[in-house]
Amino acid sequence: MPGLPPPPAARPADVLVIGGGIVGVSCAAHLAATGRQVVLLERKELAAGASGRNSGVVQHPFDPVLVGLHLETVGLYRALAQNGEPGLTLPAKPVGLMLVTHDVALAKGLTDQLALSHPGLSPTFLGPEAAIAVEPSLAQGVAACRLAIGYPVAPAAATRAYAAWATRLGVDIRVGASARPWLSSGRVVGVELADGDRLPAEQVVVAAGPWTPDVIDPSGAWRPVRSLWGVVATVALPDAPIHVLEEAEIDIEPGSGPAEPGENGTASQAGHAFSLVTAVGASSLGSTFLDEEPDAAALVPSIVARGASFVPSIASAQVGAHRVCARPLSVDGRPLVGRVPGIDGLWVAAGHGPWGISTGPATGRLLADLLDGRIAAPPPALDPGRFDGPPPR
Repeated sequence: MPGLPPPPAARPADVLVIGGGIVGVSCAAHLAATGRQVVLLERKELAAGASGRNSGVVQHPFDPVLVGLHLETVGLYRALAQNGEPGLTLPAKPVGLMLVTHDVALAKGLTDQLALSHPGLSPTFLGPEAAIAVEPSLAQGVAACRLAIGYPVAPAAATRAYAAWATRLGVDIRVGASARPWLSSGRVVGVELADGDRLPAEQVVVAAGPWTPDVIDPSGAWRPVRSLWGVVATVALPDAPIHVLEEAEIDIEPGSGPAEPGENGTASQAGHAFSLVTAVGASSLGSTFLDEEPDAAALVPSIVARGASFVPSIASAQVGAHRVCARPLSVDGRPLVGRVPGIDGLWVAAGHGPWGISTGPATGRLLADLLDGRIAAPPPALDPGRFDGPPPR
């Protein structure tokens, strides 16, 4: 960011970060910005998981615990773009989110609920005629609740831009490097690589998304984060929607995650819920919320059919590549940011669910502030200590 100190001179790493998604590269960048010498280790490639395979929208998380991280993240993205990092530009203002449904009463009730819980988002009820006037791509009979939120971006753009900034600050990014914490006498002393090499460091940050529990505790006994699998297909729409569109049955209760059943719909119960985001000329159609890794190709026809019931032009659209990602969902729907209980020098930043690119950069700055002692403790709702720590090893 403007006014940051130059990269420190080369010296042994004092912080090692495991994970090359948006949370990991954000942690690495903000730690380096404080003068730390940082090495980031990624087992595959940057943005290989949900950070590069998401639907492509920086979205308000509705959860009051996460709203501050989201608003800070929007500001960090804008500062990053102004600082000349390539590939990431947010719209000047939100394009708008429309929560769409075939049930008019549901749309009205949801609008009333959000008017009480989130009045600052300007929730507006749109009956079928008003909805199609505002968003001509919609099918007849679709009602909506419109909210003044939503910044479409190319799925991997945020991670790549943050990685470019991290590199400029002196972070050593190593891809193809599988690592786990190296422990001695109850504290971390570095990482062990898959090839048997070891890298020493006094502090290790694990930001490995849904694989974080496996990295920290190979025994499988510690599982505060799991995978919630999503499938998204790229569709070519000549007249793509102006808004971000999501099915109204997607749950928006704080901390509960995105996929609880709606009162009148089976979308979430079946693990499917319509969404459509257009960013940089590409439309991403989704999505699924599944506990097991799916056969993505087999699900695309049902995703297209569900989407066409809301946006008819999807039925005749050319369907391009599809992608599948594992969203890192914590037990209570909120991320873990801070010290790992019971292991000195080991930190975790994981469990962001669908809100990784929407809150990851601010998470990175929070983690850097915690590690450097500028903040004594994370908010209780994000503290990893709210769960039992991993077993001793």
